[in-house]
Amino acid sequence: MPVNKALANIKSALLYVFLFSLAINLLMLVSPLYMLQVYDRVLVSGSHATLLFLTIFALVALIVLATLDIVRGILLARLGNAFDKTVSGYLFKNIIEQGGHSQPLRDVDTVRSFLSSPALTAIMDAPFTPLYLALIYILHPMLGHIALAGAIVLFSLALLGEKMTRIAQKDSQNASSQAHRYTDVCGKNRNAVYAMGMSSHILAKWDIPHLKSLSFGSLANSRSSGISAISKGLRFALQVGILGMGAFLVIEQESSPGVMIAASIVMGRGLAPIEASISGWRLVIAARDARERLLEYQGSLPPLTEPLPLPEPKGKLTVQNAIFQFPNSEKPLIRDVSLTINPGEVIGITGPNAAGKSTLGKLLLGLYEPTHGDIRLDGATYAQWDRKLLGPHIGYLPQSVELFPGTIAENISRFTDADPNEIMQAAQLAGVHEMILGLDNGYNFAADNFDDALSGGQRQRIALARAVFGLPELILLDEPTSSLDAEAERTVAAAIKALKEHGATVLVIGHRPALMNLTDKLLVMQNGSLAAFGPTNEIMAKLVRPAVQKTGT
Repeated sequence: MPVNKALANIKSALLYVFLFSLAINLLMLVSPLYMLQVYDRVLVSGSHATLLFLTIFALVALIVLATLDIVRGILLARLGNAFDKTVSGYLFKNIIEQGGHSQPLRDVDTVRSFLSSPALTAIMDAPFTPLYLALIYILHPMLGHIALAGAIVLFSLALLGEKMTRIAQKDSQNASSQAHRYTDVCGKNRNAVYAMGMSSHILAKWDIPHLKSLSFGSLANSRSSGISAISKGLRFALQVGILGMGAFLVIEQESSPGVMIAASIVMGRGLAPIEASISGWRLVIAARDARERLLEYQGSLPPLTEPLPLPEPKGKLTVQNAIFQFPNSEKPLIRDVSLTINPGEVIGITGPNAAGKSTLGKLLLGLYEPTHGDIRLDGATYAQWDRKLLGPHIGYLPQSVELFPGTIAENISRFTDADPNEIMQAAQLAGVHEMILGLDNGYNFAADNFDDALSGGQRQRIALARAVFGLPELILLDEPTSSLDAEAERTVAAAIKALKEHGATVLVIGHRPALMNLTDKLLVMQNGSLAAFGPTNEIMAKLVRPAVQKTGT
């Protein structure tokens, strides 16, 4: 799985980064050793040559140290970008195809930010703390005792900080995700919100998870800041203790000034990663939680498969005892439907509201997988088709039309590098060519949000052009005239006739007789069940006769 693979790549790459950390931490000893030699050798001997040699050696070593530190930062940044590139496309594709919100992509951003953050470098430097403590013990055991005690207390504070902030940080993130999802939904319905004066009420509902996120976030931040402040004060106290004890040992002639200064520098360097880890612990927790959510989201996705390429579809649909029910629903939306649709047939799907028409249409296109039963296109289940190869042979006009940010030409061509003549052919077939030419920049008319740039009817006709682009073999039109006037409705009828002449299998969901009369067969849904299916003229006669008899009585 891509997320597992990317995380495994991070682990293997961090081993190489750890080698840089090893070299960096060894070079960190240059400064205290230089101070030790200067105080205890150069000042005593007065040798200018020794001072010059030590200074040159120290400067060269520090230049190498800085270079390695820069390279380590570059490696971690590239590692984060590589992780992002590996999983973002996979996650985006599944969010679009399987449904969901953008939280997984925000989790990728969190992990990438952590990989290039000081918190990670501090964690990678922390294992070398025992090396610094051992060196202090070599300088003098009493100084080592002080440094070891300080390290134990700081490490305990780090564990305490993790425990105190983990739950609050997780609750804050969950509430924030809930607020973001609510914002996404409200943004899609902003016109209704504004028109009906619902803003203040919507704001009040959004404010519940938002304030909850702020509250838990503030709690986590205050706890983390408190632990960090205590650790910083403790480190300063330890430096005072080291210098005080060192001065005492010098007075007692048990040590030297160089040892006193070197021990102070070594201790500061040895405890710095622990203190930095405490300061950046919130980011550590956020990255860990993001990793868990990414793995959980990946686990909820269908397994990756590579279907063998199948011949181009001809449009034959076979449905056997199909039942569909949402996981949390009490009753099925589609109940034991069986039917066969032959290539080139135009099928009308009608029935009262909430009869299951759109749900059946999505099942017939493979957008939903039946809970029970079988749906096949040209003898193969949709799981056996490679959707990328099948997509160009499918046309879909949903009931709720959405155009994507970009140009009209890009939307019609499905964002492929298509021949302009094919784009205009689809627009002419949908009867929208003249309307497009009347816009500024014509087919190059672009918008980030077409809801504000075009009317509902214009968007629907462009979406119709997108559905018929490339003359696909199987087309579903869900309420294709719901936002159109009479003239535009005649254009849709002409498009259906042209598709029929082309030999495409066309599924038309609707109620208007003008469209239903164009169909070869009529399928009537009632409470999720197949109430009638047969030649349109026969089904129409059955539907009209009871109404006439009722009127006569």
